[in-house]
Amino acid sequence: MTSTAKPQPASAPPQFFVDNKKGEVNELRTLLKGIMNQRDVKKRREAIKKVIAYMTLGIDVSKLFTDMVLISSTNDIVQKKMIYLYLVTYVEANQDQALMAINTFSKDCRRTNPDAKIRGLALRSLCSLRFPGAMEYIQGAITEGLGDPDPYVRKIAIIGLIKLHRSSKEQGIGDSFINTLYELIRDTDPIVSSNAIIALNEILENEGGIAINRKMVVYLLNRIHQYNEFGQSTIFDIIARYSPQDDEEMLDILNILEDRLRHASSSVVLGCIKVFMNMTKDNPVLLKQVFSRVQAPLITLFVGGEVSEAYELSYCVLAHISLIISRGAAEVFENDYKNFFCKYDEPTYIKFLKIDILMMIATENNLNDIVNELCAYVTDVNIEMSKQSIRSIALIAMRIQSSSTAVIRQLVGFLSCGIDYVITETLVAMKDLLRKYRSLSEEIVPQLTSTLDVVSNDEGKDTLIWIIGEFGNQIDQAPYILEGIIDNFNPSENLTITYALLTASVKLFLKRAPEMQNTLSTLFKLLFTDCDNPDIHDRAGFYYKLLQNSPDIADQIINCDKHPIHMFFEDDKTQATEVLCQEFNQLSVIYQKPAKALPKQKAQQEVGEVEAVNPSKIQREPEPTTDLLSLDLLDQDLVSPPAYLILHPDPSMDSIEFQNLWANISDESRFGERLARAIGFEDVENLFAQLKIVCIAGGSENDHLKYYFYARDQNSGSPFLIELNIFMRTGEVQMTIKAQNPRWMQDFVGIVYQALAPIINRS
Repeated sequence: MTSTAKPQPASAPPQFFVDNKKGEVNELRTLLKGIMNQRDVKKRREAIKKVIAYMTLGIDVSKLFTDMVLISSTNDIVQKKMIYLYLVTYVEANQDQALMAINTFSKDCRRTNPDAKIRGLALRSLCSLRFPGAMEYIQGAITEGLGDPDPYVRKIAIIGLIKLHRSSKEQGIGDSFINTLYELIRDTDPIVSSNAIIALNEILENEGGIAINRKMVVYLLNRIHQYNEFGQSTIFDIIARYSPQDDEEMLDILNILEDRLRHASSSVVLGCIKVFMNMTKDNPVLLKQVFSRVQAPLITLFVGGEVSEAYELSYCVLAHISLIISRGAAEVFENDYKNFFCKYDEPTYIKFLKIDILMMIATENNLNDIVNELCAYVTDVNIEMSKQSIRSIALIAMRIQSSSTAVIRQLVGFLSCGIDYVITETLVAMKDLLRKYRSLSEEIVPQLTSTLDVVSNDEGKDTLIWIIGEFGNQIDQAPYILEGIIDNFNPSENLTITYALLTASVKLFLKRAPEMQNTLSTLFKLLFTDCDNPDIHDRAGFYYKLLQNSPDIADQIINCDKHPIHMFFEDDKTQATEVLCQEFNQLSVIYQKPAKALPKQKAQQEVGEVEAVNPSKIQREPEPTTDLLSLDLLDQDLVSPPAYLILHPDPSMDSIEFQNLWANISDESRFGERLARAIGFEDVENLFAQLKIVCIAGGSENDHLKYYFYARDQNSGSPFLIELNIFMRTGEVQMTIKAQNPRWMQDFVGIVYQALAPIINRS
């Protein structure tokens, strides 16, 4: 018989991520001791990889700390990286033996070590230590690293100095380090030079950043081509803060930087434009020339290259183009309008910004093409884009008076499309147009009343009622339209409609008293008997007393001649634009808000700690002690506003309204407390429900409970919103409360704490 040898299986690659077995730490210790004197680099690497693999799995291998220090004497960079990773991870858990790790790092940081990569790696690891005893060693290592002959080590030393500054802001880092950083700006390596600039800006933040003078600016400009994209952007921020001594020096700087406008990087181009704009901001003639000069680079950057393929970068460039146009460069970009036409596959946020730009660059030369393009977006499947297009068309009509009639006729055509949201948005736009072009009312108004049965949105109804009150003498059926609305509405159901209906009825009564007398009388009785809102009572009482005293005087006050409106107050963004231009190439332009308006993270003593506020200690504003208006109408006493908050017993709100309110309400308060006992998910809902606060959404994941609640003021209907997070493992309770009416914020916070009282510990 012939025997056949069984084939041997191929050697499998080492498996590091294996199941947790009993005694694995002891096995690893034995394995590490076995490679102490092992010269085979491959075997040493395999052993250390096993330790790192167990550490990655979450197994506590801190007992191997001494063994890992003992095998750290090697020139193999791969082993060094793994050993340093282990030591940095477990050094705080082994502070008794931390000096061994510090000595290891300090030894490898010295210039006697011939390998610059190991010196830099050791210095980076040493600067990552966060316990107090390591600080004196870190300072010495950084001092030596800043003078290292290799630029890689110097770069790491500067980064370590920033870490040292962040961990010891109160003590400071000393003038010697600052002087060394100023010297390193002239370093032969451009990365070291740019890192030194960044470090000085952060360390000297309270003093306004790095000190700038003509000598430094000239030096940086002469080396600008040596820096990478990030370094050039950093230098542009510095040069933008410099004020040239005269126009000649300014023009020299701009001429040197002109070729940077052709750079492929968007950050370099935008940083260069910031320098151009800041230096010419006080010279309108030069600033206009700058706009003409930067137009081609910006269009090239947006249309071609890597920016056009990345929507996020496209949005950044578009936001800066929009800012430049609003600053006064609309004429410069008017011939490029086709580049801002929306593409079907673009994200919505890109399309919205393009529509805004099209509105701003519209002139008599390109008006027809732009308006036709915007009209095509009106029937888009995206409702918000459709509304944005209608608003932009109306803004064009208000800005370009010579073409207003033709544009308004196109808007009137949208009223016959039969789409609710299109008709509503068109009516709202028509309201502003009628306020500016009152002479066109005879052409527009008769066609608007036919949409009354189509519009179901409150904003659209409010607009129609305003038009009927303002231009009711041009609508034959105006009194009977208002009569039909009054016969079928509840004054407490929608206060916005109630306000509009009251004002419109009084206006129309003063124009057509015989037809409106019974209707207005019915409305007054309805408001005084069935409406529980005190502000409605006061306003109705004011109108009633005014009419009772003298209808002629009332007509002079309410229906006085309206002067033509040249610009709406909310459209004047000159001041905000000036501020954003000073913050060019920053997040302010992306958010379209000045830096001071952006939310800032509050300093916290510990990570995850939320500052607790005791509502009982909050000082309340004194309530008014006298009524500003006390009226006795139709033998009914008007109800005065309550002195305390009363929540609606059965509030209603859908998820879309909640999201919109959460995004738009800026008045908010944040609180943090400690959980007193274990609770269930439904327990929290029940506690809030008892106090008329409704849960609209919630969920639980592991030990984290998250809720969203809402409530409403019974009198005004103004909403209150809550985001509540409960972390069962740590016992933290965090909540954010938003109130549309800031007057009731403190009262509502007290109600929330009343709901949470059974489950939290109060200090």
